[in-house]
Amino acid sequence: MRIINLLLLPVLAILLFTSCDGSGFLSASSMSSEVLVIMEKDEWESETGRALFEVLNSPAKGLPQFEPNFRIIQLTPENFTSTFKVARNIIMPEISNIYTVAKLSSELDKYASGQVIMTVRAPDSTAFINFLRENKEGIVDYILNKEMERTAKWLIKDSGTPQSRIQQLFGINIHYPKGLSNITEHPNFYWATNSAGRARKDIVIYQFPYTSETVFEKDSLISIRNRVLGEYITGSFDSHMTTSAAYDPYYRKMEYNGLFRAELRGLWEMTSDMMGGPFVSHAFVNQNTNMVVVVDVFIFAPETDKRNMMRSMEGALYTVSIPKKP
Repeated sequence: MRIINLLLLPVLAILLFTSCDGSGFLSASSMSSEVLVIMEKDEWESETGRALFEVLNSPAKGLPQFEPNFRIIQLTPENFTSTFKVARNIIMPEISNIYTVAKLSSELDKYASGQVIMTVRAPDSTAFINFLRENKEGIVDYILNKEMERTAKWLIKDSGTPQSRIQQLFGINIHYPKGLSNITEHPNFYWATNSAGRARKDIVIYQFPYTSETVFEKDSLISIRNRVLGEYITGSFDSHMTTSAAYDPYYRKMEYNGLFRAELRGLWEMTSDMMGGPFVSHAFVNQNTNMVVVVDVFIFAPETDKRNMMRSMEGALYTVSIPKKP
């Protein structure tokens, strides 16, 4: 078990923590993307509680409709019994004049393996609210990173990925959900899908030679994505896949598992067909082959919520690793 003080937004946004082995611990439970807030009822209904609610209820990025980042459950301290202490994401506000500045700490694996307990401390309500508003994105990203980390660990343990073929084609390790049994291959291109009509899940992996850092810029990645996926993923009425121009994709550069990545998160659509949905892609360099590898996951789930389904696929991106050269 470890305690980490998180004082600055950049730290919150990029730090990923690896839980201890957890031997003898229960595994953290509760639903995916669920956050348990330990707070008195009157405080939860006050401006202080509303500020925390606004952070956790903020819209999930890259979806075609509003869905909150998290499902929120508020519980009073006296009801925070052993049954709830194994929840995966717990937030415990502490407002007291014994503190001089607002800060946040994160404690891992206290009651269960894979758990994170975040404590927001502040001297008064004003400082608490200001801290939340200033660090909103970092707090959300930190919890989401923990969610992706848990999903990745589960996929590594449970997935049915044909790893040997992907290693052969791209020289990388990756795990993705079971059931994506319809495989299509072209030179430097691999596509797996469950081919479902209304709960479709897809993963595409493609590569091209690394020439310069400019390939990792946003416009370059979008252009390459449209060219590659537009060529190989086609539909009825001569349609082909493209990145939706009506929704500007989110873009960020990040590092995970020792690997620099450029991330795109947005919406895809078919050019002359009524199909579309969210996607997330990670692009990185395989230094063993000097190739840029792009892993792109997307779903098609009309007239239903998409957040959890999308995150179950996104977890595959966090299983990627590059084997060491023999």
